[in-house]
Amino acid sequence: MVRHPGMTGAPVAALAVVGEFGPTPVGVAAGAVGLGVGAWYRGHPDTFDTLAAPVLRSWRRRWAGAYVGRRWADLMGACDLTRTHPRTGRVLVPRVVRVRSWSPSIDTVRVRLVPGQSVRSVVDKAEELADTLRAERVAVERDRPGQVVFIVQRDEPFRHMIPSPDMPDDVGDVDPMALYLGEDEFGRDYREPLFGTHFLRAGATGAGKNSIPAQRLRQVAPLIRAGLVRPWIIDPKMLEWAWAKPILDGRYADNPTDAHELIEAFVDNMERKQKRMQREKLRKAPLSEDYPVDWLIFDEIGYMLSYRPDYAHSITEKAAIIASMGRTTHDVLEAFVQEPTKDTVPIRELLPHRVCLRVTDSGHPDMVLGDGMRKRGAVADEIPEGEDTAGIGFAKAPRRPQPRRVRIAYTDDAQLSELVSFVRSPGLRAVS
Repeated sequence: MVRHPGMTGAPVAALAVVGEFGPTPVGVAAGAVGLGVGAWYRGHPDTFDTLAAPVLRSWRRRWAGAYVGRRWADLMGACDLTRTHPRTGRVLVPRVVRVRSWSPSIDTVRVRLVPGQSVRSVVDKAEELADTLRAERVAVERDRPGQVVFIVQRDEPFRHMIPSPDMPDDVGDVDPMALYLGEDEFGRDYREPLFGTHFLRAGATGAGKNSIPAQRLRQVAPLIRAGLVRPWIIDPKMLEWAWAKPILDGRYADNPTDAHELIEAFVDNMERKQKRMQREKLRKAPLSEDYPVDWLIFDEIGYMLSYRPDYAHSITEKAAIIASMGRTTHDVLEAFVQEPTKDTVPIRELLPHRVCLRVTDSGHPDMVLGDGMRKRGAVADEIPEGEDTAGIGFAKAPRRPQPRRVRIAYTDDAQLSELVSFVRSPGLRAVS
């Protein structure tokens, strides 16, 4: 009764009301409540799904599913997550503290561990938990000392493509430290900073990698037009980014020779900003026309760093300089790769903000997101291949131990043309 007053108090209160007023009035009142809930569901499904459905779904899954009583104890025992007290011989079972089901696809189950149990021991059992719960995957996240959260994915939360939202109109409408990219598995906005860090994006062919910078470019379009953001693009495929050439002012390369010259020019520009900051005694540069964000989008970086030995050493050196020294001058490296091995991307440890879309090898999620991320639920190699799953993957921020399942908004060709037209149209220049 102390742990779950609602579940124990509600039946007692219901019996008391029946004893006081009789079954007929109580039945009529219950039917009226049921009709009201049904009318709410039919009349305003959006508000019902936001306010009522998560509560009802959480209650049902908590008390009529696998998270209660003997069923939960048997599940923990089957996955070898119980402990036997060494003195009393009593079997200790991790206790469910709270269940939340914010969407039909995802449950979050807060669990209190038993003495002597570590988070790592639970993480190692994630696959067994998923199979036992008949779930697609189970991710384990540390909540507080002695507690973990199971993120139980029952089915694919991203059943529909996420369209790219409208571009902002003015510089004041853009928050460069929280650019909208799509949604996470809980239905929340997935956002990333434009600068102050560097980015690694991995994914197999057709996984939707290019949707990430395309969406980011649309989000900062007013800043590009105002001269506060300057994209630089290396495009070895010669086709993926040719559409952006009208807004790049020559900061585009599609072959190894030009790419080598472009990255050298990028580093030279960064060093000029460093010297200017030194003269002005600035430790942190303001975002202005004098100190714009120079953003290098390096597509298929593995092609340049591993498959072209004539340029690999020099380009690797320049990319490492950008990734290690560009943060304070608003110089950003965003690298894209299909095969994220250390041999292919030797500078990957310098790129802390990471997204891993669908990949072809079970070792790739750990290579991209960090050691142990696949055990924590980042099963990017299990994402099915196809257009309906493009843009789905896992994101890892530098200070977050847990990867998040996300889907990037899709930007079509018409929206890319809209971006180019917007940037090239006359606009007010920013005042530095």
